Amino acid sequence: MQLDSYYEDLSFAEGRKIIVSKNIDADYVNGIHWHPYAEILLSLQDGNTVTVNFNKYVLKPNDIIIVYPGDLHCVENVTEESFLIIQFPINLITVMNDINRILPVLYKTLYCAYDPCNVENDRMILALKKIDVLRKSEHPFVEVDTYSLLLTFFSLYGQYCINSNNAHNAGYTVTQYKSSKLMAEACLYISQNCAEPLTLDSVAHQLGISKSYFSHLFKDYTQMTFIDYLIRERINRAETLFLGPKKRILDIAIECGFSSISSFNRTFKKVKGISPTEFRDAMIQPIAKKDRSQ
Repeated sequence: MQLDSYYEDLSFAEGRKIIVSKNIDADYVNGIHWHPYAEILLSLQDGNTVTVNFNKYVLKPNDIIIVYPGDLHCVENVTEESFLIIQFPINLITVMNDINRILPVLYKTLYCAYDPCNVENDRMILALKKIDVLRKSEHPFVEVDTYSLLLTFFSLYGQYCINSNNAHNAGYTVTQYKSSKLMAEACLYISQNCAEPLTLDSVAHQLGISKSYFSHLFKDYTQMTFIDYLIRERINRAETLFLGPKKRILDIAIECGFSSISSFNRTFKKVKGISPTEFRDAMIQPIAKKDRSQ
């Protein structure tokens, strides 16, 4: 359950969209917390311990952990420069259809153990370490180049996740591949149209398959029901709207496809553990305090 007391505020200085550092805020070491941004953790030493959604990982050098928005996570007993840390709004990558359509696979593969015999693995590490080098550069297009490397990383990581997912499916057939591709298209369609009154029937019709067949394939691919996935996408959109110019919660509810403010409030609290108002306050209070102190 994501409680506001566990909320971590991130400050993107000078309007930048990507934070790159090697230091973890001491307030959150050994303490469970969450934030509405994505985070890549590249382990730089042996024995780093990270827990994500109550799953513990003991890392070796060059192992990678990805924390997605809203994930409860904890980093234990770190020393200075234990990790290379890259933080960014998730929409920086989900704006790309190729990435958006494989999000369910990405969410299932948070951990990548370093394999020195895997060239693609080395390319992922290289992209992240190039980002680290760029943060010290005075080149006028540092953020553009950093963004390009971030997309390169997720292109490689996405393929790694797909390969890992396929490896768990013995005898992966052409039919299964086509089904997975169809479900990836379904996920993209739902994400892009989640504010609309989508139903299992309407999306199945869009794909040209039966309702029952779609329901079975979708649950197998995402490990979620259609309704749960649709709700998650609507809540994700609401979180993004909270980050922008202040709007009435009622307007955000409508823009995210909810029929009433009561339905939005109830659903948001069930998913996030706190109400929309508490979520917004947790996000804007640290910023307001910072502004008053300046």
